[in-house]
Amino acid sequence: MGGAVVHRSARRYRRARRLRAERRGVVAVVGTLLALLVFFALFGIFLTQYLPLWMTDNESAFTSSTGTSFAQFKADVDTQYVLGVPPTLGVPFAISSQGIPLLAQPTQGTLNFFPQTCPGGFSPATGQPVNPAYCVFENQTIKPGFGGVGVNSFEVTTGVLNMVLPNRYFTGESFSYEADGIVQVQSSSYQLMAYAPPFNVTRLASNTTVSASFLQLYGNSTSLVGQGSEEVYSHLKFAQHLAYNGYNSATKKFQAFNYTFEIGTQFPCAWSKFLQTMMNSSGIARGNYTFNPYTGSCATALGATTELTLSLPAVNYASLFYAGTVVTVGIGTA
Repeated sequence: MGGAVVHRSARRYRRARRLRAERRGVVAVVGTLLALLVFFALFGIFLTQYLPLWMTDNESAFTSSTGTSFAQFKADVDTQYVLGVPPTLGVPFAISSQGIPLLAQPTQGTLNFFPQTCPGGFSPATGQPVNPAYCVFENQTIKPGFGGVGVNSFEVTTGVLNMVLPNRYFTGESFSYEADGIVQVQSSSYQLMAYAPPFNVTRLASNTTVSASFLQLYGNSTSLVGQGSEEVYSHLKFAQHLAYNGYNSATKKFQAFNYTFEIGTQFPCAWSKFLQTMMNSSGIARGNYTFNPYTGSCATALGATTELTLSLPAVNYASLFYAGTVVTVGIGTA
């Protein structure tokens, strides 16, 4: 009898120990699942909240860096044609943002250079582009011209250095360097003259003065997409300072002359606002010059040329810098 009691007791002991082991196993599995749920909840919060903020900061810094590079490139070009030295300068352009390891790829920008944007050139009769589609040009006219006779007219395709930033978290933007001015475009509808060209009109003591640049960019067409940064070089090709005070060589007298500034651009909102703001602060009454501000859609203007013309009928002095610069993306020129 005693042996049977011991046997039953042993079976009860083994069953109790097995139940305790099973309970511990269930608790371990439940604990692991709860830990995984907490991990995935925190990871989900990271992906939906912190990662977008992190990438927004990265793309914001990318946009700011691009604007700084364009400003430095413009400053170098202006220094070259005004002072003549140094003949070659390079500016690093970041062509991608920072990424997040294993989670988010860097945002890649597209860096473009278009030296010739007017198919067919200009008509000798009208001085206007033969084919205005995607044509960026500048035309400045002085009448009567140097010496007090004829007409001096300068028209060229200016060339465009452009960078598109297709940001995924920060606002998508693009920068374009044309006619010695830098236009910043945000979401195709907001256009701003981020860094104005050296074009100025002033009236002081009954004298009207115009100062302007006439810059043409040369080089090979380039389109670059990648990561990291790329050097963009400017090499001064020629520069000439033209100054005119209206002196008539026949009459030996000074006379006022007509000055016309014309720009063909895809960013009429930026250029129109810049020109109008400049004239508002020039000291010249609105009725003493001719300018029709652009009132159309900024987004619709992209992809086609819009011509803006500013005419000044009585100018006493004009100072023009006529210059050409070779632009090279990636490899400097000697």
